[in-house]
Amino acid sequence: MSKKYYSTKSTLILQNYTPEAIQELLNSGESKSSVAHTLGVYMKAFNEYIKKYNLTYQYSRKPKSTQKHNREQEKKYNRDKPNNHLTYDEEDHVKKFYEMLAKKREGRMLRELKNPYDW
Repeated sequence: MSKKYYSTKSTLILQNYTPEAIQELLNSGESKSSVAHTLGVYMKAFNEYIKKYNLTYQYSRKPKSTQKHNREQEKKYNRDKPNNHLTYDEEDHVKKFYEMLAKKREGRMLRELKNPYDW
């Protein structure tokens, strides 16, 4: 049975590293594909190297279902929470806006009363 070489470039690069050094890279917390990309090797050759030297890699991300559940819970919590708390500055801006709106409305009404067909 012949041994598969996916890329001579990848095998030459991986020969420059000891299995202990590769294991340290795998334990760094990055994904296997980012480690392989950093080293400049093909993923298939990198997986064969890991298998050959019995290296371990543990995926540390949370399952997607848990993340989705957390987002749904957060949305539900935010929906139940009243969202009408304004700071003093925000209240001041809102008051100014309503005052400006009232002035514009009043000016438009006065123009319509002076000449309803001109505006």
